[in-house]
Amino acid sequence: MRRARYGRFDSVSLGGIAVFGALAVVLTTVSQAFGLNFPLIPYLQFDLGEIAILLAFFIFGPVPGLVAAFIEFITLMFLGQNTPIGPILKLVSILASLAGIWAGTAIVSRSRSPGFAKAAALGTFLGIVSRVFFLTVANYYLLVFFGGQYALNGLVPYLAGSFKLFGIDLTSANGLSLILLFTAVFNALQLLFAAGVTNFLMGLPQIQAAKAAGRTPWVISFLRSRE
Repeated sequence: MRRARYGRFDSVSLGGIAVFGALAVVLTTVSQAFGLNFPLIPYLQFDLGEIAILLAFFIFGPVPGLVAAFIEFITLMFLGQNTPIGPILKLVSILASLAGIWAGTAIVSRSRSPGFAKAAALGTFLGIVSRVFFLTVANYYLLVFFGGQYALNGLVPYLAGSFKLFGIDLTSANGLSLILLFTAVFNALQLLFAAGVTNFLMGLPQIQAAKAAGRTPWVISFLRSRE
């Protein structure tokens, strides 16, 4: 039961972890190269790499998904931008997202009619709640306790022009609250996008019916085992 609940570590899963971990790094690098920035806060970038991590989670299980996330984290610590803060916050965001998605999947698995669509919807919702909460706390402490007034004095003029384009006046008085608010909006949009693409791919009949070494994707097997 533990293996079915958290995923396997056989040769197929290990190969999948390596492939999706590498794919996450490649897609993250592509995202950085194309500069998929959030218009209001340009130092925030939309990351295609999360799609690969979510696929690893759904196909092989929660623990393999976590391993793929750490593969991306370690790589970004050496090759990524804004190290070490950027990769650390990235890891926090994906761990919080996976925790929420796993919780949603587990809750739906105990319902009377468990199904992937319901698990994906609830998991995405709880993933957004978890991600926004932990990232808001992390960014608050980063700005207030680690960066202090110096960080806000630097960020407010830097971001004022971007906010002005959308008709929002960013000042020293409202800077912290607006930066945290729109950082939360970015995190919600990022997970909505990544989960939406992943859920679409997982919903394809070819994916659900496909068998790797005689196995269906972890999330399908997990939900069916609870019916």
